[in-house]
Amino acid sequence: MTDTPLLHFAASMRTDNPAVEYQGTAENELGPGPRPIGGSEGRIASYPIHALGEHGSAMVDALNQKFQAPPAMCAQAVLCAMNTAVSFWGQVEAIYGAGMPLSLYLITVAQSGERKTAVDDAAQRGIVVFQRELTESLDELKKAANDREDAELLLTAEIIVNEPTMEGLLRTMSQGPGFTCLSNDDAASFFGGHAMSKEKKQKTTATISQLWSGTRVYSPRADGRDAGVEGVPLSISLMFQPYLNTQVFGDREMVEQGLLARVLPCYPKTTMGTRLFRECPISTEERILEFANRVFDTLQEVRALREMHTPSNDRFAPKSPLLRLSAAARKVLIGFHDEIEVQLAPGGRFEKVRGFASRATENATRLAGVVALFDNINSQEVPEDAALSACELMRFYIAEFSNLLSLAKSQKDESAAGELGAWLARQYGAGGLGYDKEISQFGPPAFRKKGDRQEALRILREHGWIELLPKGTVVDGAKRAEPFRVSKRIAEVL
Repeated sequence: MTDTPLLHFAASMRTDNPAVEYQGTAENELGPGPRPIGGSEGRIASYPIHALGEHGSAMVDALNQKFQAPPAMCAQAVLCAMNTAVSFWGQVEAIYGAGMPLSLYLITVAQSGERKTAVDDAAQRGIVVFQRELTESLDELKKAANDREDAELLLTAEIIVNEPTMEGLLRTMSQGPGFTCLSNDDAASFFGGHAMSKEKKQKTTATISQLWSGTRVYSPRADGRDAGVEGVPLSISLMFQPYLNTQVFGDREMVEQGLLARVLPCYPKTTMGTRLFRECPISTEERILEFANRVFDTLQEVRALREMHTPSNDRFAPKSPLLRLSAAARKVLIGFHDEIEVQLAPGGRFEKVRGFASRATENATRLAGVVALFDNINSQEVPEDAALSACELMRFYIAEFSNLLSLAKSQKDESAAGELGAWLARQYGAGGLGYDKEISQFGPPAFRKKGDRQEALRILREHGWIELLPKGTVVDGAKRAEPFRVSKRIAEVL
């Protein structure tokens, strides 16, 4: 074992500390030592891939076959591409009759090395090509403009953005082709960037929540470059590593302010360690290319349909087309709404995730609209099968949201326990004796409350960092109510 300062603690412990007064069983150096704290993995629950419709589910299977990445991660990337392709079509009818945007917000928790970038690039290929060709067309128009001001007023072709400030995002949305996709396969740079800094986080989360709802957002600027957005759908797909889960799903402000209540999350179980090399069949490559072509063609068709759309003369009517719910789809979604609602009551299954679950029907309606339109861009209404698929997807997402909230709390508790464990090693040394009251008096401030302290000690005990001793064991010359001994092998986990 490498010589570390922690190993010297045992030799330098107080000689008047009568460790010999406790004659319990000595720790077996050959037995299992303390285990690292943390390292939780994703869920085993399967993503309902078939619920993404004919073309979406085929693409997920193809991506999984080619990259051997987690199917749920592939599904999130595919759903984002589908959403971006149809989001500019218009609105989808809610069960109460009003229209709502087709925007979806997605978050995927995945470890480094899960091939997030490769999956995202394949799923977004059709969008990237559409954006490139649109840029070339606009460049030709700008060259033909007679004066510079006219050229600057022309729209930009930017669709996919990665790490924007809120001002930059709003400006892109207001000057873009009518829809935007915020996509980042390494969202640590987004959550750690300017938009989510301590000074900007509240404004960012509030603005993104407003955009999801379709509320008009106006951002006046001192330099005169004001940005106003109304009726421009925003699709979001953010992927980040598990270590960020506590920062995101453990953030009370983001949970309670409502941003995370609008996000469809998943944390799939890793496939690393099972991805032995295999040749990718030509048929798989063809399916991936077929999906890219469908995304590209859908974007072109949606653009053409919007150019032909004539808004209603009714000043209070929506300016964009409305995808109606079929009678059967509306019945399915109402049933889903009631299924969720009764579980929001005190003691109900969704009491602790009310913010997210209360928006489940709205998200399900959006999902149904996206699936219906991507399979048939000429759909006039949401069919029953799309509504059933959307409800199945939302049941999955509710379970994932609950899991990520619980995991964030667990990770926060584990992080705190690790902090206390390191302090115990410094204070008492490997194999040293201590007791609860001394921690409350001299330990880190975070553990002055007994509840917090006891939870941390429980985790340390379960991971073998400490061993609880019998009540009344003599430590520092007195019998203690809650004594413990630090593992002799504590240095192995520090």
